[in-house]
Amino acid sequence: MAECDKNGRAKDALPDRFTAVALAADIRTSLLFHQQLGIERYPLTPVLRQAQARKAEKPDTAEPLKRAPRSVMPSPQKESSSIDTAATANQLARLRQDIQACRLCNLSTTRQGQVLSAGTGASRLLIIGDSSRQKTEFTATTLFGDAEDAMLWNMMRAIGLAPEDVYVTNTIKCCPPILHQPEKESEQRCLAYLHREIELVRPQVICAMGETAVRAILGSNEPVARLRGKFHHYRYGGEAGSPIPVMVTFHPRSLLECTDLKKATWHDLQMIQRQLQTLCDNKGGLPGTK
Repeated sequence: MAECDKNGRAKDALPDRFTAVALAADIRTSLLFHQQLGIERYPLTPVLRQAQARKAEKPDTAEPLKRAPRSVMPSPQKESSSIDTAATANQLARLRQDIQACRLCNLSTTRQGQVLSAGTGASRLLIIGDSSRQKTEFTATTLFGDAEDAMLWNMMRAIGLAPEDVYVTNTIKCCPPILHQPEKESEQRCLAYLHREIELVRPQVICAMGETAVRAILGSNEPVARLRGKFHHYRYGGEAGSPIPVMVTFHPRSLLECTDLKKATWHDLQMIQRQLQTLCDNKGGLPGTK
């Protein structure tokens, strides 16, 4: 029964302290992310007014985070033995040697160099991009591009992930010549390397950034805008393997070209944050994950 005042009228229910704290944490995290992306003002345009009206008619049903930690703590299953960790590191090292020796497509003779990955086999989130695009002197540590990398790590900090929590790789391991787009043949030739990489890292969640990554991980030619905003699944070892949630979102390169995509991307990142937190709280998560 609702509580009534002395005149018999129902009192408005006040939000409990837990809900208020969670809401304040969500707002703080959103503002921090927007600040890191360079958003300084929020103009109330007619488009925003319409969006607010639609949101009022259909409220967001997403559950708030139980808490908004500075970093997502690893679950007990994440803490593998030192023997397993060393074995995975050795296998990743052998994979990188195979990639470096690859001569399966024409990028082997025209590439600026190779950008293999960043992270370890102990990472919880695996991010897949398309390829490194470098317009100046080549460096093997530039994952997507100078500006793109800066935005990527701002995104990760905004959802409480440190570099050691994240493994970043590209569908295409070679950096193409300046102003050249990699051919579809290069995507196909690199697929086996990417799937081996996923098998070794075995992350709890995969984030596919951009359409090239979507084709590689989901085998879909659908645009990112149609696939984002919900989890898909990738299975280790084909259909018989364990499922792993895959979030599709826009590549940092697309965000730099079109800032209107940032709001949607932030929503996708929050879903990843909630998924990782749920797996942490459940102390085990999905079968076959860390």
